[in-house]
Amino acid sequence: MDVKSNRGIGRYFLLALTCLIAAGCKDHKLEKSFFEKPAVDEVQRLRRYSLDEQYRIFRYGMDKIEPPAMGLARPIAERGADAVPFLVNKLNADAGDIAVRDILLIFEMMEASGSYKVSANGSLLSLLTSRVSKMRDKGWQDICFQGLEEIRDSK
Repeated sequence: MDVKSNRGIGRYFLLALTCLIAAGCKDHKLEKSFFEKPAVDEVQRLRRYSLDEQYRIFRYGMDKIEPPAMGLARPIAERGADAVPFLVNKLNADAGDIAVRDILLIFEMMEASGSYKVSANGSLLSLLTSRVSKMRDKGWQDICFQGLEEIRDSK
């Protein structure tokens, strides 16, 4: 290979590396600023955000905050039927174990609070069961199967 070829390959490599870094590094500015404020009124503050922002903050709180911010599922769950298509889209877009676990938690809260009767939606239960069945982490899978059973048993 000559020097020109090496430079061309180098440029493509650098471009590809830059794209990968840009795609993988979200700044999470919104999420970080949310958690910089006192935890006392988190749920109330989260209600002021759009559904997409609520979901982003909730997922960040589950992944990055100790203990995980499970209570932030509540404002999303309160949206009931209005949130279901959004959550189904998220579930279809990201079937990773942690996303499935977090989305299932929201559906469990919907069922428990009565904001949406997940147990009456057969296609949603089938989708959730399918996603949980494909989980790689058997510990999380067992926990999620228990959550599904709680939803089914609440009929």
